[in-house]
Amino acid sequence: MSWFSKLFKTNGQIPPTILPRKNDLCWCDSGIKYKKCHLIKDKMYFKEHPKKKVTAKKSCGPVLG
Repeated sequence: MSWFSKLFKTNGQIPPTILPRKNDLCWCDSGIKYKKCHLIKDKMYFKEHPKKKVTAKKSCGPVLG
């Protein structure tokens, strides 16, 4: 498989929740740096699939009096 076809393969891969830094190797095991392999695709994926915001519930209100 050539480097060009590795660059554009998708195979239904979903990016991991913790992404590598730009100069680390890509998470898809292509052997290419992340910035040249999946950086733009991951940004597009997370833009289309935003994480649901989790809000912390208040355990107790202040006790007055």
